[in-house]
Amino acid sequence: MLARLSLPSDPTLRRVVGLLAISTLARLALAAIVEPGQDEAYAMAVANLDQLSWFDHPPLTFWTVATMRALAAPLFGADVPAFVLRLPFVFAFTATSWALFDLTRRFWGATAGFWALLALTLAPFFLLSAGSWLVPDGPLLLFLALSARTLAILLFETPTPVRARVLWLTLGLTLGGAGLSKYHAVLFAVAALAFVAGGRRRGVLASPWPWAAVAIAAIVVAPVAIWNAENGWVSFLFQAGRGGGAGRPNWIGFAREILGQLAYLGPWTAIAAVLAAACGLRAERRIDGPAAFLVGLAALPIVLFTAVPLLGGAGLPHWQMPGWLFLLPLLGRAIAVAEAEGRVRIVRLARLVAGLAAALLVVAATAVLALRLAPPSPQTVARFGLERPLAEATSWTGLVRALDERGLLARDAAGRPPIVVAFRWTEAARLAEALGPRATVVVFGDDPRGFAFLSDPRTFFGRDVVLIGRPDTFAAALPATRRRFARIEEQPPIRVGLDGAPLVELDVAVGRDLRDPPVPPYPKRP
Repeated sequence: MLARLSLPSDPTLRRVVGLLAISTLARLALAAIVEPGQDEAYAMAVANLDQLSWFDHPPLTFWTVATMRALAAPLFGADVPAFVLRLPFVFAFTATSWALFDLTRRFWGATAGFWALLALTLAPFFLLSAGSWLVPDGPLLLFLALSARTLAILLFETPTPVRARVLWLTLGLTLGGAGLSKYHAVLFAVAALAFVAGGRRRGVLASPWPWAAVAIAAIVVAPVAIWNAENGWVSFLFQAGRGGGAGRPNWIGFAREILGQLAYLGPWTAIAAVLAAACGLRAERRIDGPAAFLVGLAALPIVLFTAVPLLGGAGLPHWQMPGWLFLLPLLGRAIAVAEAEGRVRIVRLARLVAGLAAALLVVAATAVLALRLAPPSPQTVARFGLERPLAEATSWTGLVRALDERGLLARDAAGRPPIVVAFRWTEAARLAEALGPRATVVVFGDDPRGFAFLSDPRTFFGRDVVLIGRPDTFAAALPATRRRFARIEEQPPIRVGLDGAPLVELDVAVGRDLRDPPVPPYPKRP
């Protein structure tokens, strides 16, 4: 007989296993019912296995999407569902959750680990975006959590010399994995080095093994450096310039950063985590204890990216989330201490907040499911001004059928697929997501992002192309585009939307005989 699967005997560990299972099932369900976001559509559009890196981010997310598509193609053909592509990201975040729990458990016990895991599970950003979407945040958080756990064992425990060497080499691999995921990994490395060099553990830097870890991380991220060197360092320049601005404080942007972080985490979690961090530092009264270690890893991304609008730049509130990840163990510690000391009110409040957060998430998931099952009518969309958010949050289903009925997806005499032109990379992402390999999607504009590396518009000289865009984009770009063709034939609009329901209107035209292809702003080509 097969041995029966048994849960751990420790009640807290049983709760942890149960929570991990429930959160994984919840994220699988969300991955099935939530339409791909705009950034996910972009990842699906530009992902391939031929590039060493990408304009926007390091390559790991795009490699993962392309690999999963190739593995699933025998079952699904060219149109692999987003749910299938999301599976590696869902299970990667289960590993992230375990790593965060184990990191917390090693510092303050399993009860603290359970509360940290619960806070992570109920934070909207971690549950949905980092927990299942085709974006770099999920892989980044996995490798950062593993790196922090490994470094904590090296610094706060006493591994044998042989195990310590293995752990240093492992740290190099995980830190390299973070670098292959997102450029945020640099902030983690800087914070970790500052913590080690500034405390009583600085002696470990005299050993060759930490530097071996640095060397391994550099080798792992070498594809990013090679690709950028070959393409004028365009990715580094793009990311470095995203926070730039006029130099004057942008107080509205700063308020958006604050409110965005509260929304992504849940205001109760964000405020409680900050208070818990302060309590943890005060209780330790050390600059090299576990609390200082986690606050050091958290502070740099949170403070730096929150301050971007004060320098006149524009930021996004998810940039700070890797920092918040490392404050959650301190929140778990605070609740565990209150539980051990019999402070019933704090524990009851924590349970109440967790219940309310879970209920809100269930309500939100139910609303999303209702939108899938019963999409709003065009009249409702127009009345409440929902067209733009729906265009950004839903796939453009029905587009293939509409274009095919007009004969616009037919291959030319040479057997080449049609060319579909968008005027914004965001709209190109939706077009490429819907059309798949049926067409070559390009961007005519000064911000083509990753599409610029997939094809060169100058190679389409003399060909007919299909121009598609949202009405406002189309109206702004079409006058300047006319001179590029012998003539442009405008067509009736197409309405596309959620599961074929007509939610979003797209303008369509056919450009005959491309005579003046635009020169892409990057990469440099002969």
